[in-house]
Amino acid sequence: MVLYTIALIVHAIICIVLVLVILAQTSKGGLDANLGGAAMNVFGGSGASALLKKWTQILAVLFAASCIMMAFLVKNARPGANLTDVQQRQSQIDDTKAPAEPAAPVQIPVEPVQGE
Repeated sequence: MVLYTIALIVHAIICIVLVLVILAQTSKGGLDANLGGAAMNVFGGSGASALLKKWTQILAVLFAASCIMMAFLVKNARPGANLTDVQQRQSQIDDTKAPAEPAAPVQIPVEPVQGE
């Protein structure tokens, strides 16, 4: 349970940083344009683009890896949760309950409109 909590916190941090790095890239005005071109001042003319692109790729791989790790850890998040519990709950469902029959369509009599 502790490992799952730590992985969840790391995953959330990766998500937030990935969003910020994507928004900092210069493409039709992003966070960089809203901050007055701070990335251009810090990284130089073309350095921001290449550096942010590389960090986007790195964070995307980390995001995918953390998603896969979370998928494997989520099954152990609740103690005692396994396939036999699911099968036991499914066997308790009453199979005799059938969905309700659809209602018959209502027919409304149409009276002819008297012409002019």
